[in-house]
Amino acid sequence: MAAELAVHISAALRRLLSVQTSAVLAVSGGKSPIALFQALSMQDLPWHAVQVTLVDDRCVPNNHADSNAALVRKYLLCNYAKSATFYPLIDWNDADDAPDLEAVAARATADIKGLGGIDVVILGMGPDGHTASLFPFAPQLKAGLDLTAPPGCLHVTPKTAPYERISLNLSAILGADTVCVAIGGGADKHAVYRGAKEATTNNYPVSHVLRHRGDQPKISVWLHD
Repeated sequence: MAAELAVHISAALRRLLSVQTSAVLAVSGGKSPIALFQALSMQDLPWHAVQVTLVDDRCVPNNHADSNAALVRKYLLCNYAKSATFYPLIDWNDADDAPDLEAVAARATADIKGLGGIDVVILGMGPDGHTASLFPFAPQLKAGLDLTAPPGCLHVTPKTAPYERISLNLSAILGADTVCVAIGGGADKHAVYRGAKEATTNNYPVSHVLRHRGDQPKISVWLHD
């Protein structure tokens, strides 16, 4: 699946770069995307014209084992993709004090606005139905799902996962040209996916993506065990 999804993403980027001078790719972190990152890094694209950012990240220092940015630097920004430009959501050096997360979210929002928005988004889905860091029961969930809000990022405090987070909001995700939702984890996650397809509910935030109606973005779902 990683190889097929890498080809799909590459085709979307090539199509966009045939009509515009640059493209913005937002990727998810965690362990699941490593194979995808490795496959994507081997796609022979004009990576110098691609800006890479994250769908979300944990509020940890740059070299922390749970940093999504560290994962991107190690597994995606290599091979052909080493010429891409990376815009991390969080830039926190070990020697520095913990950052003001509202200021971090504002800076990330400004970066995305400066880039002209997101073009291609790769989402995952957690066993609780979260996507990006839009977690059920998080106090910031309503704001993150508000489609009247301008595209950007927000600080999220999950109730069911460790670490404070910075996440794209739903406006930024659905403002993309192409959205890919990669769902693994076997039968349990597939059951959550089926439930999220049936009704739009804040209990499964991913449902707001899966059940989005409209010609844009182009949304595809990739299921694997």
